Amino acid sequence: MAVFLAILKWIGIVMGGVLGLALLLVVLVICVPVRYYLSGSNRDVLHYQYRVSWLCHVVSVVKKPDSDQVWFRILGIPVCRLAGGSTREQQKNHVEKKEEGKEEKRAAPDAGPERETREGDHRSRTAEDGKKKPQKRKKKKSSGKKKEKRKKSFSFDMLSGIIKFVRDTENRHAFHRIREELRRLLRYLAPRKVKGCFVIGTGDPSSTGLVIGGISLLPFAYQEGIEITPDFNDKIFQADGMIKGRVQVLYFIRLCIRLYRDKELRKLWNNIQKFKKEAA
Repeated sequence: MAVFLAILKWIGIVMGGVLGLALLLVVLVICVPVRYYLSGSNRDVLHYQYRVSWLCHVVSVVKKPDSDQVWFRILGIPVCRLAGGSTREQQKNHVEKKEEGKEEKRAAPDAGPERETREGDHRSRTAEDGKKKPQKRKKKKSSGKKKEKRKKSFSFDMLSGIIKFVRDTENRHAFHRIREELRRLLRYLAPRKVKGCFVIGTGDPSSTGLVIGGISLLPFAYQEGIEITPDFNDKIFQADGMIKGRVQVLYFIRLCIRLYRDKELRKLWNNIQKFKKEAA
């Protein structure tokens, strides 16, 4: 009996440890944010790199600027390659080999007279074969029945029904609620840190001024770390910048719970289903 109780005790300890580790992993996934980093530059050649990491870089997806390979890493050790298969040096060598092959083909001498005689013989043979064996044209079987295409006629009643549905007071409050949630979501997904230096020029001073004036209307141009320099003489676009941010799973769970518990949104969903049935 004592042996049986000891076995049950150890089984309970093992199961408790497994459940505890699973619970800890779930809590880490929900609470620990996923961080992302992106930087790039196109001053001479386009170079960019990015990194998506979780739990202090224990798990990460990394792409370096001197390679097109994307690696999945655990504790900094490359585990598997997700995309890309060559570095920039290998790509340059491949392009150089292609150019050398094209130059060799261009430099190869053409067998002028022999090629012309061969082409003349080939044409004469094809002409004789055409005289001997006239090609028969295949007659397409005409099917008497033609398929009729149904064209859906535009319904003004449908359009007026949609306008009434959107302008309804109950539905209007729900749409306003959705717009507020989208605004919050975009604000949450926006990067926490932004830096960038941009040099913009179209080659024409007037059009360059118009472009810079249009950019100045955007809130993006007034963030800290953003520098935009116009070039009124040359046609140029140079960019050098980076962004950092983070995303937490807990926010999306709270968002789903908040949307599910909202009575106005549930009414809107029921009204949409009724409207679909009536339109059908």
